[in-house]
Amino acid sequence: MKLLVINPNSDDSFTALIAEAARNAVAPGTEVLCESAPGAPRFIETHEDDILCAPGMLELLKRHTDADAFVVACTCDPNIDALREKTDKPVVGAGEASMLFALPLGATFSVIQTTEGSVQKKRELVRKYGLQDRCASVRAIDEKSDAPREDKLAAAARRARDDDGAEVVTLGCAGLAGLDKRLERTLGIPVIDGIVAAVKLAEALAARGSFTSRRGKYSGL
Repeated sequence: MKLLVINPNSDDSFTALIAEAARNAVAPGTEVLCESAPGAPRFIETHEDDILCAPGMLELLKRHTDADAFVVACTCDPNIDALREKTDKPVVGAGEASMLFALPLGATFSVIQTTEGSVQKKRELVRKYGLQDRCASVRAIDEKSDAPREDKLAAAARRARDDDGAEVVTLGCAGLAGLDKRLERTLGIPVIDGIVAAVKLAEALAARGSFTSRRGKYSGL
């Protein structure tokens, strides 16, 4: 089985981090190819960034038609609907997968973002997936703090747990990949890494031969 993991931004350090997390998560025998979207911005935060990274993401989809499933390795799931229109193979977003993985583990979940500017965009994504009744909050780390990033992340997650009633935390940025288990030990509640959730879901869908029901495909029935 082959999974193409698409990093929608052009930051090679992000791509390397994502690739490591994805390869550590898949079963033996699953090949993971991870690539950055050509011509994309360095960071995906705004709707404009989504537009700018779309051509590169579609190019990667066309270039790797031999993949059994595709993963969008950004928890904002940019352009996922466009990709699903172009292939009947499973296309899994890290944002959607992380929320779906949270549902059976607790009554409520919170999403922790790395920037305040991305909070509203993630709230919109929660509403898109119809999960607003299960989402306790979307919080951002304190960008003004001089503390190490992992400490800032833990502080925001504690507020989500203690003040918002979150029973599960999802990591709202692919750049936080690999921190889930350490944060679980710190917080005492489940923490979901979106990259791990996405590749495991993509792997399962591909293994059973699932395909995407593209919009309009059966409109004549």
